[in-house]
Amino acid sequence: MAKENCADSWERFSSSVSSLSLSLLPTLLFVLIMAYVLVVGLQNADFTFTVNGQEVTLRYPGVNVPIDYTILKNAVVYLFAAVLAGLPVPLLSGKLKPLKILVALLQAGAFIYGLYIFVLAVLKFASAMT
Repeated sequence: MAKENCADSWERFSSSVSSLSLSLLPTLLFVLIMAYVLVVGLQNADFTFTVNGQEVTLRYPGVNVPIDYTILKNAVVYLFAAVLAGLPVPLLSGKLKPLKILVALLQAGAFIYGLYIFVLAVLKFASAMT
């Protein structure tokens, strides 16, 4: 027996945008955390370990990688806002259908802008590395 989906097209659209945002958020958070750890957290860190009974000290060099944390943070905020904006969409029905359409379109706009910011940050990073 097939499962009936009583959601209209705007609810399905909103659900798809939320799903895409939730899929991209872990990637962005991973990039943000790893970039911070590698560029800021390990600056001139000393690692000492023993090799064949001798102590060896390894110093992590200062890395000058052009990562703009505010851009990545803004992308995370916009993608999270896209998820949160879609939460009330299934509750809007009947006379509130224009509001449902507006919320779904705003949600899509937040997702597209967050994705744009992320791609822009990646391209900016790639161009600075060459």
